[in-house]
Amino acid sequence: MITPTLAFFILLFSSSTFAQEGGPAFPPGQQPAELDSIIQQMKFEKPTRIVGRLKSLDGYEDAIWIEWTHVHDGTSWRQVLNEMMFKVLPRDEGMMKLFRALKLGTSIHMTVQMDANGNRRVISLDEGT
Repeated sequence: MITPTLAFFILLFSSSTFAQEGGPAFPPGQQPAELDSIIQQMKFEKPTRIVGRLKSLDGYEDAIWIEWTHVHDGTSWRQVLNEMMFKVLPRDEGMMKLFRALKLGTSIHMTVQMDANGNRRVISLDEGT
C-alpha cells in the first residue's frame, strides 16, 4: 500500500522530471519566422486595420473578445492564417454600446492600436461594421 507521503514524493519526482524534459518549444531567438511574424503582428504599435468576429463581451473590463480573421497590409486584405482570439478595448463608452448591440459572430472592421497601457484599443470602426 502506498502511503500519502510516498505518493507525494512520487508525484513531486514525476512532475520535476516532466518539467526538465518539457522546456520551451523553441530556444530563445530560434523560433520559426512565422511565429516571429505573428508576434510582431500582435503588437499593433501603429494603427492597423483588421477584421474580427465578435466572440464575447467582457463586462468586467468593458471590452470585447474577437477572433481575428483578416489584416489590411496597406494595399489589400490578407487572411490571418492562424486565427486567434484576443481582447480589444473600445475607444469610448459609445463604441462599447454599439458592440453590446451586435450579435455574437458579427464581423467587425476596425482599426486597432496599442495604447499607453499596452492594451489593444479600437481607435475607429471601418466600413463593413
